[in-house]
Amino acid sequence: MLKDNVVKADSSKTEVISYQTTYQDKSYQKQALVYLPANYDAKKQYDIIYLLHGSTDSARVFYQNGNFKRVFDQLAKKGKLKDTIAVFPTYYPDNSFVTTDYFKDDPLNEAFAQRELVSDLLPAVESKYSTYAKDTTKKQLRASRDHRAFGGFSMGAITTWYVFEKQLSYFSTYLPVAGDSWTITENGGGQASRRTAKKLAQTVTKESKLKYQILAGVGENDGTSSSMGSQLEAMRKLKAFDRKNLKYYQVARQGHTIEAMVQSLEHYADQIFK
Repeated sequence: MLKDNVVKADSSKTEVISYQTTYQDKSYQKQALVYLPANYDAKKQYDIIYLLHGSTDSARVFYQNGNFKRVFDQLAKKGKLKDTIAVFPTYYPDNSFVTTDYFKDDPLNEAFAQRELVSDLLPAVESKYSTYAKDTTKKQLRASRDHRAFGGFSMGAITTWYVFEKQLSYFSTYLPVAGDSWTITENGGGQASRRTAKKLAQTVTKESKLKYQILAGVGENDGTSSSMGSQLEAMRKLKAFDRKNLKYYQVARQGHTIEAMVQSLEHYADQIFK
């Protein structure tokens, strides 16, 4: 467990959970941070949100730099995101994959969304902590999707779009911040807005009975706002999307910063599990 300055019996906690996964036929032992709200009770059911870092970052640094323990504590006190567990994983198999070329992260982002997230991370976390899933079979994880959200910053946002596209049956809410979808091509939100929007709409068409919401955010001075804006505009021209299930929040005076992620989370907090 990460050490807090002052730990009271009824205070929130940050724990570390380990799990095993594979990438390109090689096995990796990985860890994720888990925020448990104050007075966590294994006999209760909790909503759960997974939040992912950006390029060159880690779960621990992202969690600490965003001061997410304080953020979730304060949101709970305000009556927003009460009884909510937050999980902070990493998409890097290990540190050897970290480079300054974020384009090289894209295959890792897609692989994390395609298999690791649902096959390895969700069962590890939700078998240990109490959520709305009665067990960690795919049937129960799907049945509890209304109480599960996924979001991320920068390359974590690109991962979020992959999760939306590939795992809609497991998550009902998505919070991509400062990143567009690369499902068609790199920087696809700007370079291939219409094709990107149409491909994302295909996911909704295939799962027409599933309700969802995309709560997107970006700093108003962030260079990614152009590609995100173009993509969302193209998406809203399609029947699958509207201003209720696809929202866009520009964070005033922020650039490509974790603070933009934090403020987006705070802005949408009472809408995530409504």
